[in-house]
Amino acid sequence: MSQPEERPKFVVDAMLGSLAKWLRLLGYDTLYSPSFNDSQIISMAVRMRRVVVTSDKGLYRRAVKAGVRAVLLPEAGVAESLARLASSGLVELVADPSRSRCPLCNGQLKEVKDRNAVRGRVPPGALAKYSRFYVCTRCGHVYWEGGHWRNIRRIVEEAKLLMAQMAGGSARTSGT
Repeated sequence: MSQPEERPKFVVDAMLGSLAKWLRLLGYDTLYSPSFNDSQIISMAVRMRRVVVTSDKGLYRRAVKAGVRAVLLPEAGVAESLARLASSGLVELVADPSRSRCPLCNGQLKEVKDRNAVRGRVPPGALAKYSRFYVCTRCGHVYWEGGHWRNIRRIVEEAKLLMAQMAGGSARTSGT
């Protein structure tokens, strides 16, 4: 896989908010807001060299016409959408909390090994059970590799299986 700075960056349309969070969990710089309109999405993609991810055919066509790399995804579950993006060569299906971005604000996460640094910011049970925490450098939210990571890894494994079943992938992409 390429170096992190070479990894694609995304801007995701309003209909794919859940996918945006998952891309962030997988470590991809992903802009998303339910208030972004099509013009804003295309403008951000052009200015910041981001890939537009959408399930809106009109937005997809406008992005391609503007010379932006775009992916048109059918409305589907997160695992299928991730599988289609992976089939297109845009994402690597690896669930690793040390690579994740903040699913809330897209900020970078910094690993914290000193429990005292997060005391009072996480439940006492998590503080006692876990020794590694991740703090968002933007919003300050604290994360740890709790039980929810079993579900994250399950969805990623499901996406890998779906990807293996896709013959050539059916997500439409434009290249630039």
